[in-house]
Amino acid sequence: MTQMDTVRSHLTKYGSISPLEAQSNYNIWRLAAVVLRLKNKGVDIDMKMKTAPSGAKYAEYRLS
Repeated sequence: MTQMDTVRSHLTKYGSISPLEAQSNYNIWRLAAVVLRLKNKGVDIDMKMKTAPSGAKYAEYRLS
């Protein structure tokens, strides 16, 4: 299964994915690059910036 397949499957099953989930669950370190490739293939994905309790900002991706 490719990284694109993995991310698409996760989005379908769980509704959203964050970089931390991608790294810890699938060893995908460049989630934004995978999402961009999916978008270029026609998958409609939205991004929302979130803030962790520590104050760090991160992106969360969802299917539109």
